Amino acid sequence: MKTRVENALKEAGLKTFEETCFMYPVPELKDLQEMLPLEAAAEVKYRGDFSGRMMIETRGGLFRAIAVNMLSSQDPSGEQKLDALGEIANIICGNVIPALGGVRQGYRIEAPKNIPLSETQNNLLGEPLVQTVINLNQGRVDLKFYVDGYYPVPEKRS
Repeated sequence: MKTRVENALKEAGLKTFEETCFMYPVPELKDLQEMLPLEAAAEVKYRGDFSGRMMIETRGGLFRAIAVNMLSSQDPSGEQKLDALGEIANIICGNVIPALGGVRQGYRIEAPKNIPLSETQNNLLGEPLVQTVINLNQGRVDLKFYVDGYYPVPEKRS
């Protein structure tokens, strides 16, 4: 399951930023963006056959750039930036959930929620099942996917 969810998270993140924000990956910025400070974080919780949450963290100006591109506004308000970040989290989570399998109950995705930076920086939210980093020209995004009751364990490769 871990590999399937990890692939789905990366694919959903790339596709969402390309199609919704008109932003494209620039992998060669990895080293340059590695130490960028965290600027904003949001999460979306889901419930169904599995439950958990998906968290998104932005760095390097991406928080503002998401809202600018989505809203076509050069000066989005703080609330608009938070709403845009939450909507991106919602889209990505909704596209990753099918990788979990199990559709007996269906899934319910809750409204996005802003996460205080102190909670993310002090690792108060635990370890995700999978995570990925996408380096974009406008900044960096870290995506973390949590599944309640599952903890990161290295998978054996054949």
